[in-house]
Order: sequence, then C-alpha cells, then structure tokens
Amino acid sequence: MSRCETSPKNTDEELSRSRIYRILASSFSPPKADTGNLYNILLKVHETLDSTETLLKTSHDLKGQSLATLAKEHLRLFVGPGHVPCPPYEAVYRRDRPDFEKGLVMGPSTGDVRRAYLAAGLDISKTYRDLPDHIAAEMEFMQFLCAEEARFARLGNEEEAAKMKAMQREFHRNHVEPWVGDFADRVIRSTTSPFYKASASVLKEFAKTEADYLTGAR
Repeated sequence: MSRCETSPKNTDEELSRSRIYRILASSFSPPKADTGNLYNILLKVHETLDSTETLLKTSHDLKGQSLATLAKEHLRLFVGPGHVPCPPYEAVYRRDRPDFEKGLVMGPSTGDVRRAYLAAGLDISKTYRDLPDHIAAEMEFMQFLCAEEARFARLGNEEEAAKMKAMQREFHRNHVEPWVGDFADRVIRSTTSPFYKASASVLKEFAKTEADYLTGAR
C-alpha cells in the first residue's frame, strides 16, 4: 500500500470542508434545541465564500431562531402536511428523468444514492425514517467522506485518502451539483426565515466552491 507524508494544511482543509457539510446537514434536519445557534456560524461561513448574495447580518436579532419557530417553518418548507414548497429530495429536482417521473420522489437517483453509501461502507440506519436522497443525508455523507480523507491523510495512507477524494468528486458531480442550486433557490424564494435563507445561501455557494475545488483536486 502506498504511504507518504501529508501536510497538516491539507488535512485541515478537509476537516474544514467536513465541518461545513456537518453544519449544512444539521441546518436541514428537523430542528433541535441548539439548531438556532447555527445561524451565526452560517453567517461566518457565508462571509468566507465568494458570494453575490447578501445575507441579513443582524446576529443580535434572534427573531425566527427559537426552536418552536424553526420547527414550524421546517415543517412548512420541507415536510407538510399540505403543499410542500421545497421538497428536500434529489429525485424531485432531477431534469434528466422522463417527463412522467419529474417532480416525484423515489426516482432512479434515490437508489443510486443508497448504492453510493453502500460503496463507502455505510447503510441507512434502521432508525432513519426518511429517504436516502434527502439533502441532510447527502450532506452528512459528504461530511463523512471528507472526514475519512483527513483521517487517512493523518495516517499517511495516500491510497485510501485519494479513494475518499475520488468518492467525493463522483458523488458531488452526480448527486449534489444536479439539484442543490435549484433547491436552494426555492428555499430562498419560499421563506422569510433568516435561518433558512442563510442555510440555503450557504448551501448554494458552497456547492459552487466545492465543484471548482473537486474538479481541480486530481
């Protein structure tokens, strides 16, 4: 097995990317007691991205950050009951599907996503009650791949680190890029919540940054 020294700088970069993916996974998951605390972190992440969008930078204004308010808006945007303005599933947004399948959940991409998880040695937890191509699940998977790359890099295992990078590149190209921009735009249009606007803006801009980074990381 090929082994070499890996610089701390490269490891730090992958850990930083992993943390952003973890923040995004938490932001689009059902809110918990501390979810509102991510708002200021999202603003800081957004400042580091090359973004043309302007976010509300009133960190002292916690309107819309309470658990009850976030939970209500999360249900309205992503779950229902009734009309769901922003379905959080990849399959809904895929444009490369037959017309009769467009806009529906449980498309071919749903199965492809689970197969990607299995190829990385992961499977859907029995306690997980949602679909594999939920935005939070896909962000959590990218978080895992980045963290694993960093772990193998610290061990000096170049071969496995490169494998994790290749998995990131493939998953991002096939299952993140094709839809998160449309999803984020829909969230931004559909909510007045500072938290969800920030979450969607960071998602959109980070996905662009990642596309450029992973294309050049060969």
